[in-house]
Amino acid sequence: MSKKYIKWFMLLALIVPMFLVACGGSTEEAVNDAVDAVEEVADDVAAEVEQAAEEVADTAEEVMDTAEEAAPAEEEAAPAEEEAAAEDMGPCAPATDGPLAGVDPRGQTVVWWHNHSGGREELLIEIINDYNETNECGITIEPLNQGGYNDIRDAVNASIASGEVPAALVVGYQNDQAFYQLNDTLVDLNEYLNDPTWGLSAEEQAAFYQSFFNQSIHVAFDDQRLGFPPNRSMEMLHVNMSYLRDLGYDAPPTTPEEFVEMSCAAAAASESGVGGYVLREDASALAAWTFAYGGNVLSEDGTEYVYNSDATVAAMTMLQELANPGEDGLVCAYLFDGFPNPEVANRNALFSMGSSSGIPFYVGDFNTVAEEAGSEADEYAVAAIPHTTADPVMNVYGGDVMIVKTTPEQQLAAWQFVKWFTSPEPHARWVEASNYFPTNAAAVEYLGDYNEQNPVWATALDLLPYGIFEPQLISYQSVRDAASEAYLAIVVQGADVQSTLDELTETANELQAELLEEMGG
Repeated sequence: MSKKYIKWFMLLALIVPMFLVACGGSTEEAVNDAVDAVEEVADDVAAEVEQAAEEVADTAEEVMDTAEEAAPAEEEAAPAEEEAAAEDMGPCAPATDGPLAGVDPRGQTVVWWHNHSGGREELLIEIINDYNETNECGITIEPLNQGGYNDIRDAVNASIASGEVPAALVVGYQNDQAFYQLNDTLVDLNEYLNDPTWGLSAEEQAAFYQSFFNQSIHVAFDDQRLGFPPNRSMEMLHVNMSYLRDLGYDAPPTTPEEFVEMSCAAAAASESGVGGYVLREDASALAAWTFAYGGNVLSEDGTEYVYNSDATVAAMTMLQELANPGEDGLVCAYLFDGFPNPEVANRNALFSMGSSSGIPFYVGDFNTVAEEAGSEADEYAVAAIPHTTADPVMNVYGGDVMIVKTTPEQQLAAWQFVKWFTSPEPHARWVEASNYFPTNAAAVEYLGDYNEQNPVWATALDLLPYGIFEPQLISYQSVRDAASEAYLAIVVQGADVQSTLDELTETANELQAELLEEMGG
């Protein structure tokens, strides 16, 4: 019974006796009748109230049961929310701050145009497969061999010219990077390298050989870092140590004067009067000798070529004298049409210059010569290019991986792989697979007994801290051809050294200016 009806019954119970008195009834009887009526109403109200209380209690119990039934559903929802939160906070979750905030690399597929073939490619694929199967981001790297550096350069340029996007990850030299960036093709890796979430710590950055680490910083592009070094090679002096000892020397030459003396001693010991040093006539050899004489083929600000410095003139004068008959008729340096490895292994030459990546081939040729002769193999060694400086200055080179501008997600995924590939343990695997030098010094401790098994390679490894690099300018590919022509003109044709190098410097800078003009400055 509602409160409204209870009030009306109480009022009626009081009004009725008053009405009876007014009509002549007895006051006492009226009051008694009213009291009886009130008591009856009170009994009815009490019964109604009790019934209402029971109904309220039943309803409250139902509400409590419903609440208890609903509670587990809320508890069950909590783990799902926690799981979603945990996913957002996972190792590959998007950063919440910094330049790359909100970029999610998870599940991306990145195609890599590389230049490795044969056994080296097979081992590279093994390493990449391990990454694909284990990386927490679910990133997939697809390696595709695109031929040599020239082939990759042509493929990237063709893509750029047609308005298409090449592979997200490509390999190439520093001058390639400069050329590509004229069209704003590449990502500035400084943004990734120094990112608070995705970058490398100061300690991790310091672990890289700094000459390699900074080789892809381009002054002409506001110090953008347009590539990252996965491996390096170095110009070395390759030596037949057994032959050197037979000539009366205990160690490879460290100065140009010692180099000339030993080369001519080898020529004198040969039946033909020709021997000593197998000339290498390309631009890397010219740069290597310039470095060894304390010079450079670039201006200090890195924007112009300088092939006519005193250092280059002195180096090329020395080589010209070696390559031409002296007063005694000896020719102490000569060109050889083919790989110089067999010449050094067969004692037709004492020295040659070439990439450290050729070490396994020299070892193989030394062993082949010994097997064919039925004798013990001569000892093979490498050494620094003979130098006028207090310490060696080594010409170090190699292609970098470059991240092409695609999408923020794919770019970050590509960087995640590059960062992993150049980290110490995977990097050591790549060193053993490729016989390249590491770019991360911290990888050396993961090489195990590799140095002991490859002592020649270990000797070369010790020279890495002395490395510097060749020009990054966009014209360097064309300039290399001009430098090779000048080199041959000097050592073979006997051209005047100073005027030839003056002309080379002028030609090189003209090529640079013309290319910049063609590309819009």
